[in-house]
Amino acid sequence: MKVLVDASLLIYLNVRMPDDEAEIVEEFWERLLRDHELFVNLLVLDEAVYISRRKYDVPFSDTLEFIDKAVLPHVEVLPLGLEAYLEAKKYMVKYDLKPSDSIHAATVEVFGLQAIASEDKDFDKIGIKRLWI
Repeated sequence: MKVLVDASLLIYLNVRMPDDEAEIVEEFWERLLRDHELFVNLLVLDEAVYISRRKYDVPFSDTLEFIDKAVLPHVEVLPLGLEAYLEAKKYMVKYDLKPSDSIHAATVEVFGLQAIASEDKDFDKIGIKRLWI
């Protein structure tokens, strides 16, 4: 299955957490890597870097190194353009989704992906299959 990886998963992989929780997150990531074709867009990467710093005090350089070594070798980075913007507008207006979530939903739509790996339950209300731990 073609799956968009949301920032929430990348953030949990990137930050310190109790060993038992980290193991669950890592096992989920390994299943995704093994069983699916994975994608991100630039906004996902931006959110992972920014939120890791703002909420968890992870230096930008550490998160960028994590992305370069642990994420980019395993995912395809999809471009965002006018078509994604036009689709995102529909999600914002029709479902009152946050702009970033609308862009992720539009990425799924525009590129014909089948699911999103995210803890964000807002994707459930718009009919996008959501994979989570």
